[in-house]
Amino acid sequence: MQAENVIKEKHAGDIEQLKFIFSDENRIIVTAPAGCGKTTAMVSKIARELSNGHILSNKKILAMTFSVNAAMKIKDSLKALLPELVENIQKYLAKVDVANYHNFAMRILFKHGYCLNGEFTHLSDFKIVDEDSPLLNTFITSADSDKLKKVNDAVKASNKEELIAALDDYWDILNRKLITNHVITYNGILISAIKLLRETQISSFYKQYYQMIIIDEFQDTNLLGYLLIKKLIGNNMIIFLGDDVQKIYGFLGAVNGIFNLIIETYPVIEIKFCNNYRFRENNRMKALDLFIRDCVENFQPSNLKASVLVKNLQSDHEEDDFIVKGIEKIVSTKEDKVAVLVRAGWQGNSVAQILDQKGILYFNALFKETDPEYISFYNIALEEFHNNVLGKAVQRNLKNCLLAVDARRNEIYQQESKKYIFESMYKLLEILFVESKKVSGTSRDKYDYIDFILGNKGLKHMMEFVDEQVVLTTIHAAKGLEWEYVIIPRLNGFAFPSSHMCRSCKEANSCNEGFDYCKFTYAQSLKKAFKEELSILYVGITRAKKNVFFTVNTGANKWNHSKTTSCLLNLEGLILEDYEWENAI
Repeated sequence: MQAENVIKEKHAGDIEQLKFIFSDENRIIVTAPAGCGKTTAMVSKIARELSNGHILSNKKILAMTFSVNAAMKIKDSLKALLPELVENIQKYLAKVDVANYHNFAMRILFKHGYCLNGEFTHLSDFKIVDEDSPLLNTFITSADSDKLKKVNDAVKASNKEELIAALDDYWDILNRKLITNHVITYNGILISAIKLLRETQISSFYKQYYQMIIIDEFQDTNLLGYLLIKKLIGNNMIIFLGDDVQKIYGFLGAVNGIFNLIIETYPVIEIKFCNNYRFRENNRMKALDLFIRDCVENFQPSNLKASVLVKNLQSDHEEDDFIVKGIEKIVSTKEDKVAVLVRAGWQGNSVAQILDQKGILYFNALFKETDPEYISFYNIALEEFHNNVLGKAVQRNLKNCLLAVDARRNEIYQQESKKYIFESMYKLLEILFVESKKVSGTSRDKYDYIDFILGNKGLKHMMEFVDEQVVLTTIHAAKGLEWEYVIIPRLNGFAFPSSHMCRSCKEANSCNEGFDYCKFTYAQSLKKAFKEELSILYVGITRAKKNVFFTVNTGANKWNHSKTTSCLLNLEGLILEDYEWENAI
């Protein structure tokens, strides 16, 4: 009862959150816009279920999500918030498993994979690769490669029929030619786990073992993730949390309308969090939040009004100089942090160059997850971690690991222009090792924490702990993170929205173009693409605690044509306000 009283007091006045936390329904969908306290409510729900004895002594709660960053945020939040709600938190933490989809799939393959293929007993020695890895050519034919690509294409296109039709061929190649040689693909991990959970005895065990499953950021789930989750749904409590407006992984196959899919398949209750705590005292940001959400949800001009701070410059150089002046103004406070968030990494390179020239310290995370240096860093870091740390994360061994990775920097990058990728990743690795000290439990628990992050390419989660006041990164990489101020540059057509979206828009005649502007006219064929661009914008905006600033320039492009302002700035009902840094900060 003590925990329940603390929870009621903590969430007093928020009817929707209390309804969710104290609901005994078995199927719940929670729609939680940014800043509405989703994580706090989720932790309180877990604390309530654990403290009232609903979770039996030999059972557990599974908190699962699409990305490793979101999984780590759940872990960190549990450790931070549970002490406010219950005593003896170690007992409660031990009853909660946190994983992303791949991590969970690996866990059950470690335990039961031998049922599929005896080589799974050596899973810790496997190399995990993408479908386009050259390593696969050692073991499979070009015809095999085409069959693997069919599954990958079906996942990215979110085409269930094509995926189901191609799964058997995929498994056959995986089973006979890859697993045998201790190689597995990322899709193969999920496909193997799904196949394993088709065994009634195994799936029945997990449906009973996990009495409650919370799936966070559910809107980012792709078809393989969805098929995996379906195998875990029984008489247990299943909670789907997320926000369709924040679906920004459509290019990776995030299923469109996945919450509706659940509603059509299972009897559920729906709860929507309405109180925005982040922008509670910021009317401009609150209005902008509601305006963007309305445009995404309804795919039509909004009846709402909102204003944004937009500076229109005459050239890329002027825009970059203006952005850097704003950064200088913000960091002069010595307190606030600022992020320059771009739609694509290359859009921030010229800002980085000016910061370098001026000697302004910043953290550069403009690299892509497909960059060879990024991939190589993880491979080497994981290899040296296993070689040097030996199952127990003691500080002496972690230092040896850092030295070993540094000694191999020439293997990670050859071009001086790519040196920053190594330096940024190395700094995140250092931060990870420092943060691992805060992990409760034994040195083995700390080892598992580090191994989980490295094995799932989750170092970007550590950006929240960097010392630099200035961060340059993409909006996708910034999801889940916050700064006092956010600057979003290059609000031009063919930059944000992407060139792919703009080309499609022109072909569909869904834009009214002026000399230096473009207005979107809501063609149905562009619905998915436009909503995703707006969702990316929404995620960028909601990374700001205090304010967000836009910049754009309508100078000439490299073909000497005038650039247009983005259609995202020319939405009906959106008021553009000019600003100067002296008055805005």
